Amino acid sequence: MAHASGPSILPLLVWREQDEIGRIQILREALCERIDTLRPHSHRRIELQAQLRELTVRQLELERKLGGAS
Repeated sequence: MAHASGPSILPLLVWREQDEIGRIQILREALCERIDTLRPHSHRRIELQAQLRELTVRQLELERKLGGAS
């Protein structure tokens, strides 16, 4: 039965992107732990939250590029 969403990408062809998604996720989790230890309005916390947003955007872009498969 054919899928209506179009052809899927073979995992062998996108292993670099999948690896990068995994690395980004690890970085995001580490940032969340660091953010949780800081005071709510500290400058460092705000900077780390900005980094977290940038990593999240990058991760979502990669996942979208792969068709949501991660």
